Amino acid sequence: MRLLVVGGSGLLGSNLLIEAKERGIEVKGTYRSHPALDLVPLDLANHGSLTALIDEWAPSAIVHAAGWTWVDGCEMDPGRAMLENAEQPAVLARLCAERGIRIVYISTSYVFDGTAGPYSEDDVPCPINAYGRAKDAGEKAVMAIAGSLALVPRVICVWGKETQRKNFAYQVLTAVRENTAMRIPSDQCGNPTWAGDICAWVLDLLRAEESGIWHLGSKFEEWTREQWLRAILDGLRKRTDYLSMVEAWRYFSVPTALIGQTALRPLKAGLLTHRIVERFPRVIRHPSNIDCLLT
Repeated sequence: MRLLVVGGSGLLGSNLLIEAKERGIEVKGTYRSHPALDLVPLDLANHGSLTALIDEWAPSAIVHAAGWTWVDGCEMDPGRAMLENAEQPAVLARLCAERGIRIVYISTSYVFDGTAGPYSEDDVPCPINAYGRAKDAGEKAVMAIAGSLALVPRVICVWGKETQRKNFAYQVLTAVRENTAMRIPSDQCGNPTWAGDICAWVLDLLRAEESGIWHLGSKFEEWTREQWLRAILDGLRKRTDYLSMVEAWRYFSVPTALIGQTALRPLKAGLLTHRIVERFPRVIRHPSNIDCLLT
């Protein structure tokens, strides 16, 4: 396999590069705004540069791990949300289809409205915000264009090591270190899932030449944010350098409606993962096992 990861500086993209290299896969990653070692610059809006990179590198598979994931930002600028999360991936899918290259489009649980989760791959999307609508459109476009060459993993509550330190686990770590009180939503549920597990499954699916929609997540599909946070704190308590900080720290759990976010959030948006677990069993990383973030 020869792999190109578009969005290699992000959480999933960077971890996918690590997993691929550990498996001996020849891989190249790109970045747009956040340079990193060994990554090449690429703006998906520049179709000429995109085409040239694909033809020069000649990958057998391309992972689209880019896009605009700021949910409230997408709500304020739905045009940009649709451009970066649906229209640009559709252009990439067309280039892949014309060359017989497999395409992986990373999607999200936000394609669901969160009223009846956890959801299976067969449930019908019904997004309630601009980000979810754009990702739903991206899914449909990529699969319509690339057909059996398209693999669409939906992911949720992803955490792991990343240079930008944006995911929820890092937010908790920062708040604990700085002894800054934190508000978390009391009514949002989902599977906190380590990026490394998702990336391993993506490569397993590519190796097996699978296609279509797959839900990739941990077994904790109905965990609240408070359960996730408490797991992180449990992990920190095992370290003497964090024990006193954890005991002194405070947080507040409040309904999502009181947090004042611009975009609506799907509340019960967990993903059922029986299909991937049966196809590729693995021991998933528990959300309390956060040592990878502390090194």
